[in-house]
Amino acid sequence: MAEGWTTIDGRRVRFQTAPPIDSGAAERPLRLQTLLIHGLGCSSEVWEPTIRVMEERGLACRVIAPDMPGYGHSGDPPATLGMDELADWIARFLDDRGLDRVHVAGNSMGCQVALALARRHPDRTGGLVLQGPTTGDRLVPPWRYTLGLIADAVHESPQYNLRLLKMYTEMGPIRYLQTVRKMLEDDPIAAASMVRSRVLVIRGGHDSIVSDAVARRLAASLPDAVYVPLDSAAHAIEYNSPDAFVDAMIAFLRNVEGSPDGTDCLAEGRSGK
Repeated sequence: MAEGWTTIDGRRVRFQTAPPIDSGAAERPLRLQTLLIHGLGCSSEVWEPTIRVMEERGLACRVIAPDMPGYGHSGDPPATLGMDELADWIARFLDDRGLDRVHVAGNSMGCQVALALARRHPDRTGGLVLQGPTTGDRLVPPWRYTLGLIADAVHESPQYNLRLLKMYTEMGPIRYLQTVRKMLEDDPIAAASMVRSRVLVIRGGHDSIVSDAVARRLAASLPDAVYVPLDSAAHAIEYNSPDAFVDAMIAFLRNVEGSPDGTDCLAEGRSGK
């Protein structure tokens, strides 16, 4: 796994990446590269355990996770971006990396960005994996998200909680609260019929932020989605339970690609910088 930097919209962008896997690996890679989208107040650092597991197992052509604008070590945009604007930024990030089409995995609010990307740029997305997806305030009031965030800390590892505090500090309270408003305004369930990608919805059984009922409601609203609960995990499955998360994600994405054994990377999957 390596850290990379680029410039988009005149601002520096950090990303985490694992290089293409040697084709001699025991398990064949996915055909498409995989893009990982972090959640509210977080950064690409939440995906580090997942990236390491995928790299160690030789499961992907390339894995890449950017810090979105105003998060982590990427530059701040002039104004706080909503879900649609973040999705358009992701499309520009893919252009910058030379990626025509990718599988996409999101965590928490990153799932709303992933769904917006699938709606606004359907030709750019392969399979979607939504882990602990938030759904705006249509089903969950703001106070419920707040209580859930506090309660979830009990079920997460101390290492994750410390990392989360660091990432929140990097974002700052003003931009965080402004982004909360943008997240709550977005209604992915109302726009679910526009999503053409196949979708996997995953939720940890100890997730205090996203309930089982909400995760199931989102999956049921999408045209082609399956729901997989991971009973032993909490909200940050990608950080604290990366092996279980990767198992579920890879099984789904290989099914999307139509080949249980995978195949060599497609040309569009090798073009990333």
